[in-house]
Amino acid sequence: MDKRTYAHASCAQGPAGTGSPLLPAPAVVIIVVVLSLTAGLAAWGQNLETVIATITVGGLLAVELVRRTVAVFSARRV
Repeated sequence: MDKRTYAHASCAQGPAGTGSPLLPAPAVVIIVVVLSLTAGLAAWGQNLETVIATITVGGLLAVELVRRTVAVFSARRV
């Protein structure tokens, strides 16, 4: 075997399929929720700066909540 071959040269491509690749469900749910909240707040008469600030703060709080929840449940118990 030649050591100078590229790593991707030995990869075999799968059969060409029809259709589109599936989107990951959590990403789709997050996008739909954020767009729905943005449209709802804008339709309710909030200005754009308030909508962006609300969505940003909510997203940051959600990330921190998920991180701490994962840390609690993944801690080893002695």
